[in-house]
Amino acid sequence: MLYIIGVLLLLSVQVVSAEERYVYSTQWGGLGDADGQFTWPGGIAVDSAGHLYVTEDVAGRVQMFTSNGTFLTKWGTRGFGNGQFMNPGQVAVGPDGSVYVTDTGNHRVQQFTANGTFVTKWGTAGTGNGQFTTPDGIAVDRAGNVYVTDTGTRLVQKFTANGTFITKWGSWRTTVETPWGTKLPLTETFYTPKGIAVDADGFVYVTDATYDCVDTFTADGAFVTKWGTAGTGNGQFQGAYGIAAGADGSLYVTDYDNSRVQKFASNGTFVTKWGGAGTGNGQFRAPEGIAVDANGTVFVADYDNSRVQMFTLKPLTVTPPTVSPIPSVPGGAGTPASTTTGTCDDVNGDGGLDFDDVALFFNQMDWIAANEPVASFDFNGNGAIDFGDVVCLFNRT
Repeated sequence: MLYIIGVLLLLSVQVVSAEERYVYSTQWGGLGDADGQFTWPGGIAVDSAGHLYVTEDVAGRVQMFTSNGTFLTKWGTRGFGNGQFMNPGQVAVGPDGSVYVTDTGNHRVQQFTANGTFVTKWGTAGTGNGQFTTPDGIAVDRAGNVYVTDTGTRLVQKFTANGTFITKWGSWRTTVETPWGTKLPLTETFYTPKGIAVDADGFVYVTDATYDCVDTFTADGAFVTKWGTAGTGNGQFQGAYGIAAGADGSLYVTDYDNSRVQKFASNGTFVTKWGGAGTGNGQFRAPEGIAVDANGTVFVADYDNSRVQMFTLKPLTVTPPTVSPIPSVPGGAGTPASTTTGTCDDVNGDGGLDFDDVALFFNQMDWIAANEPVASFDFNGNGAIDFGDVVCLFNRT
């Protein structure tokens, strides 16, 4: 029995749930310059109250909406002054509600209050600390520190909430030469750093639209890992663009030329995907910015369709099977019953779910397969009574 317990413990960490499914909920926008319309939306962010902020590349403005797309306010015009933009890039919201926008064409970052009042700005064209050449992605951590991807210098720069330079990382070079003449790849090197996100634990994630990967760093820029290659398969990209971190640590990436969104665990394990090229509901043409609210609702800036689309995770439902009468399992205390799942997880019929049920099921699998309705004990849903059901039942206890 101790051996069985050990095997179950090992397998329990390998069991994954069925693939998640995100479904289209609503959309808003349309090509135009009226309130609520867009001229190519690129960046999107959500605040703690569920308000959404969307940047428009051509119009040079930011629009604010409720979570269901009701227009609230806007600010910005094309120009070089405070509160004006030349091709605004991405947008992020700080823990105090401040809104930060990368002003790509003006090579700077601008900070605003939640309703669009200008607060401050920093950055000029150049390659020095605190300077930019086409800044794009932006993210804010829980302490209010601001992280910016600069596609021109291929760097990430980190600042305080008011724009004081802290540190930077990345490199122009794709290889580094060792003292003995060997050229090795630089793991922290970017070619086209685009999106950036910071999770609740302070890890920083950067998408590279040319290398088609996601790089993970500590808050100080120490390289941790990377994942992704060029392609169309799960976990591959054709232009990794926007990225957002969910409250549970999940990561969402817009896959630009594959016209889809992919979801990953924080370690890069693929979870699910959705989308496809087109103009219909749930389809994309050049998805760029992405945001996820505290409830896990996902919002995507659908650039070439000039709209924002909203998606929600479809809940998994369990329908109790219709089965014939269930006899008691030999060695049990009573008639097997369902505790919460619709299947007879209370195998020994003692009124509760515990390890005794797992042990009885394991010992009586052959008898159960021959004498009980399979659907009532098919815990993993594969249509048979097997050891996978033992593992599934063990995970429920």
